[in-house]
Amino acid sequence: MRIAIVRLSAMGDIINSAFILKAIKEKYPQATVEWFCEAAFAPLLEHHPYLDAVHTVSLKQIKKNKSFKLLKETIQKLKALGPYDKVIDLQGLVKSALVAKFLGKERYGFDKKSIREPFAALF
Repeated sequence: MRIAIVRLSAMGDIINSAFILKAIKEKYPQATVEWFCEAAFAPLLEHHPYLDAVHTVSLKQIKKNKSFKLLKETIQKLKALGPYDKVIDLQGLVKSALVAKFLGKERYGFDKKSIREPFAALF
């Protein structure tokens, strides 16, 4: 089983969210667990004992440069890495929901009443 965790940014939130990795590995010991985050936060997770891989997504770079080419490359990268059996969106934003959508069909996250950006619940 392949599981993707999507928590793109906010250093403290990434650190606090990492507790879920132990629970996942206890429930699914043979699962491959991979995390998706912005490049600046990848070093926080790279040597985590319960993670098999950390993938970077450059959404801030895309937004800053308004780069359609980089957006297209990012979407292709996400699609090529998937599909994952389960995708967990721990961020609850439109950007994380869109990343999760490209990674797999079985997605878990927030409902529209508890999410920070209700529009993201559509994805």
